[in-house]
Amino acid sequence: MVTLMVSPDPSPHDSKSLGFERFVFFSDAVFAIAITLLVLDLRLPNGGAGPFEMAPLIPKFIGFGLSFYVIGRYWMAHHALFDKAQRCDGLLLNINLAFLASIAFLPFPTSVVVLEKSDPGPVLFYTLSVAVVGLLMLAVILVATRPSLRPGVTTGGRVRAVLNAAGPPLVFVIAAAVAMFRPRPALWVLLLMIPIGWLFDALGKWLERAVDTPKPHIQPQ
Repeated sequence: MVTLMVSPDPSPHDSKSLGFERFVFFSDAVFAIAITLLVLDLRLPNGGAGPFEMAPLIPKFIGFGLSFYVIGRYWMAHHALFDKAQRCDGLLLNINLAFLASIAFLPFPTSVVVLEKSDPGPVLFYTLSVAVVGLLMLAVILVATRPSLRPGVTTGGRVRAVLNAAGPPLVFVIAAAVAMFRPRPALWVLLLMIPIGWLFDALGKWLERAVDTPKPHIQPQ
């Protein structure tokens, strides 16, 4: 049995080292495999026997497009985060591995949610699975932007990054709550990721300026 443990070596790896490059390349490989596995559900019903019908494939196309978008957006966020990173340590390796596990798992709940059923189980399972992805990405950001790993990051910059990452899991949790009563319409709630993303980004920029702007020093009379 493999146990996830923080490396006893407290010294971080330099961003130009082989260790850091393997960290980034492995993460990219997991994203690529997960996003490719989504297409495996796009198969003709009954093995292609009989006349071709597009209608049974529509839920599969929707599930593919939705999960492709989710995984793609998290890859972009992950890439941007570690494109600016300087180093990694054992804690970050373990948190990132847990995040990658949630990404690799996502094709399975996608295959479940495309089933043509009106019960809340498949939709609830899918939305909660994606919510876990979002929460783990939030944890990755919190760990990766620590001053010991990112000496140049400001407090306002961390606040903005965390706020941007908090929007999607909030939408996923709301969709899960809706799924308990209205399963299929709950998937449309995920479209809120776009306006919520804009709102949280604008709020994050404002908070970053408010936190990082030096306060004027008032001389005592």
